[in-house]
Amino acid sequence: MTKNKRVRPGCLARIGRIFLWLVLILALLLTAGYFYQRQTTAADFEQFPAPGQRVNVGGYSLHIYCTGEGSPTVVVDAGNGDFSLGWSGIQPEVAGFARICTYDRAGYGWSDPSPSPRTAKVMAEELHTLLVNAGVEPPYVLVGHSLGGHNVRMFADLYPDEVAGIVLVDSAHPQQFQRLPPEYVSLDSQQKSYVGVMASMSRFGILRLLGNSSQGQDFAPPAVQKMLEAIQPTYMAMMSHPNYFDATLAELNSLPETNAQVQALGSLGDLPLIVLTAEQSIDTAALKAMGYNAQIDLAGIQQIWLELQNELAALSTNSEHIIVEGSSHTIQLDQPGVVIDAILQMLDMAR
Repeated sequence: MTKNKRVRPGCLARIGRIFLWLVLILALLLTAGYFYQRQTTAADFEQFPAPGQRVNVGGYSLHIYCTGEGSPTVVVDAGNGDFSLGWSGIQPEVAGFARICTYDRAGYGWSDPSPSPRTAKVMAEELHTLLVNAGVEPPYVLVGHSLGGHNVRMFADLYPDEVAGIVLVDSAHPQQFQRLPPEYVSLDSQQKSYVGVMASMSRFGILRLLGNSSQGQDFAPPAVQKMLEAIQPTYMAMMSHPNYFDATLAELNSLPETNAQVQALGSLGDLPLIVLTAEQSIDTAALKAMGYNAQIDLAGIQQIWLELQNELAALSTNSEHIIVEGSSHTIQLDQPGVVIDAILQMLDMAR
């Protein structure tokens, strides 16, 4: 018979001490990373000052950047995870013909976090308060990309007398998760997991360190790599902040309530409406960046997406639906000229 060998008490004690030291070192590294992130976040706002103004909207401030002159004023509401800088290729061109305002929803860019839920109704009300307090008078031509499409539809429902027209840029649809195939729905879960991990990494300065490494440029998401080269460092700095990922995740978690709110809205009557739909809404490079490796029927998803976009165009009796060739979901980055032309066309219609 063989006897079981017993681990000596002294060996157990050494293992315990090593484990405690590892925990202590990890805690010290995380603490150092946390304070490093706080210091560099504060430094970012000095190195990259807000291009526009920060306006108090009730105990916290939102950033809005207006250029150009004329009426109606174009107001842009970006998609989930995007903010004013992402429209740097659009704003100067439109500003040559009209007044255009981009802004950062709560938690993004130079805006403070909001204590309120991230639903379409709340975000539309915050935008209205921002415009009023910033002295940006109606009427407005609203431009909404992706999630921003939900917000501008809600804005038009809440303040119909202030809206002269709407441009939807590959806008979200309130029933997309019910009608698109399961693999599309799984993208939502994948995105939430991805953003949650990035939020943790940002809180302890890990994203900052990766961005400052020799591979930092390759670390930029595909959408950022499409932006003007001059604004990419600023955009990446703002993206490294914990508030950015907290806001992104909060909006994603609020999508069921947001979809229900928008689904309950009525039609737009004869309000001028232009709907821009991407030829291929899903960007495979973005899927790869998120680590999504499952097989996905891009053609089947796009067909249903087109049906949903047709329904958005049918919200108004005075609408035009344009399929944008050579574009993914970020039409404003892939085909900015088409977006600019649609805004200018809407201004002519609204005037």
